[in-house]
Amino acid sequence: MVHNLGKIDWANMNKIGFAYDWATIANEKMKNLMLANDHKQLINYRSLGREVELAIPSPEHYLPLLYILALKQEKEQLSFLTTKQ
Repeated sequence: MVHNLGKIDWANMNKIGFAYDWATIANEKMKNLMLANDHKQLINYRSLGREVELAIPSPEHYLPLLYILALKQEKEQLSFLTTKQ
């Protein structure tokens, strides 16, 4: 979900566990909204704070997520490939 190539710290990129605080906060915030099925806030992502603004500097990589969430059935469980739930 977090995607801001302009902010990559190339010197630390390969360190295990390295992440900007804003990226971690934005990731958790969006993950929690998805798990809560709070699509309204996910659609209005520009109002989720500075961390999310940094995580989503332009919408072209974020908007497909909304299309995928629209296909989710009510009782269908979400899973995240890159994090432990």
